[in-house]
Amino acid sequence: MSLYDSFLCEEQFQCSICLDVFTNPASTPCGHSFCMQCITKYWNGAKVFKCPLCKKSFEKRPDLQINRTLREITDQYKSMKNGVVKNKSGRKGTGGHGSPSSHLFDELKKKLCHPVRKTHQTFSRKYFSKLKYNLEEFSDFRVGNSEYLILLTVSERTIQDMIIERINKIEEINMSVTELELAVDRETAGSVSLFSSLVCFIERSQAELVEAMEISRKVAQRHAESMTRQLEQEIEQLKKRQSELSKLAQSDDHLYCVKTFPILSSPPPTKDWYKVSVNSDLGTESIYMSILAQVEKFAKELKNITEKVDVTLDSSTAHPRLVLSSDLKSVRCGDRHQLVPDNPERFEKVVCVIGREPISSGKHYWEVDVTGKTDWDLGVVKYSVSRKGKIEYTPDNGFWFLSLRD
Repeated sequence: MSLYDSFLCEEQFQCSICLDVFTNPASTPCGHSFCMQCITKYWNGAKVFKCPLCKKSFEKRPDLQINRTLREITDQYKSMKNGVVKNKSGRKGTGGHGSPSSHLFDELKKKLCHPVRKTHQTFSRKYFSKLKYNLEEFSDFRVGNSEYLILLTVSERTIQDMIIERINKIEEINMSVTELELAVDRETAGSVSLFSSLVCFIERSQAELVEAMEISRKVAQRHAESMTRQLEQEIEQLKKRQSELSKLAQSDDHLYCVKTFPILSSPPPTKDWYKVSVNSDLGTESIYMSILAQVEKFAKELKNITEKVDVTLDSSTAHPRLVLSSDLKSVRCGDRHQLVPDNPERFEKVVCVIGREPISSGKHYWEVDVTGKTDWDLGVVKYSVSRKGKIEYTPDNGFWFLSLRD
C-alpha cells in the first residue's frame, strides 16, 4: 500500500463534470474547481452562469484562470499514482528516529487529530492507525517534496471544507432571508387584496343603504301627501254635508225636509281608511343580508389564510439526484448524483425531499402541479422516518403518499 493511498483518493482530484482527474483545473469565485475545458463548455450558450456544484449564480461570466497550484498537485498525484517516488539514487532511503518520515508522522498526527470539527475527528480516528502502519512499514523511505505536498494537500483540503461549509451556511442564511421577503410580499399582497375588497364592498353597501333609505323616505312622503290630500277632500265634502244637514234641521218647511232628508242622511262616498297607513319598510333588508354574506365569506377566507401551509422544500433532506429550484418551491430528478454534503437529514436511497414547515395536527390542503410527469410520489411523512439505507416506505414506517408510474 503506497503512502498517498493513506491520505488521498481520486475523488479529491476529480472534476464533478467529466468525473475524471483534473486536466488544467480552474477555480470558480465560489471556490470549486473543474477542468478548464469542462467548465468552459458547461457555460457556453448559458444565459445564467452558475457553479455546477453549489449552484451559486454570478452576475457575469467569470474570467477563469488555470489554478497552477492545484494543477501541480494533481500532476504530482498522477505521478504518485503511477509509481512510488524514489530518491535520487534510485533506491529507498533509510530513516530512523528523528528522520523526515518520523517528523512527517508527527505533523500528520497533529493535523489529523486536531479537533477542527466532528467530521475531521472521524477522519482522524479512521485513518490514523492505518497511517501509522504505513509510515512504520515505509520507515526507511526518505521523505521528499512529494510527501510534504501530501501534508499540505490534507491541510488545504481541511481548510477548504471548512470554507465551503461556511459559504454554504451563508447561502442558506441568505436564502432564508430571500424566502422570508417573498413570503412577506405574498402575504402583503394577499391581505391587501382581501381587506381592500371588503372595504370596497362595505363602502358600496353603505352607499346603497343610504340611497335605499332615501328612496324609501321619498316614496313614503309622496304616499303620505297623496293620502293627506284625499283625506282633506273627504273632510271638505263631509263638512259641506254637515252644513246642509244643519240648515235642514233649522228649516220650517216640513215638506221640503221630508223630501230632502233621505238624500242628505247618507254620508258622501268616501274611502275606508281603517287599514291604510304609511309603509315603514326602508328597503334595506336585502342589502343587510348581502353584507352578512360578504362578512361570512371574508371570515372564511381569513380562516383559510391562517390555516394555509405554504410548503418550502428543505434542501438538506433532498436525495442527491433531486434538483431543487432557486425558490425551493419545485423539484425535479436529475440524471446523476450531485455532490452534496452527506448530512444526517438527507435521504440516501429513497429519492425524496420533504418540506421545511412541519405540521402536528388539523386539516391541511395543498395543490401540487405534476403536469407532464409520468413518475412521481407525493404525500406526507413522519419527521422521524429513517433517511439512510434501504427503506420500505409504508404507513407503518411513517410514509403516506400517492404514486404514479406511467
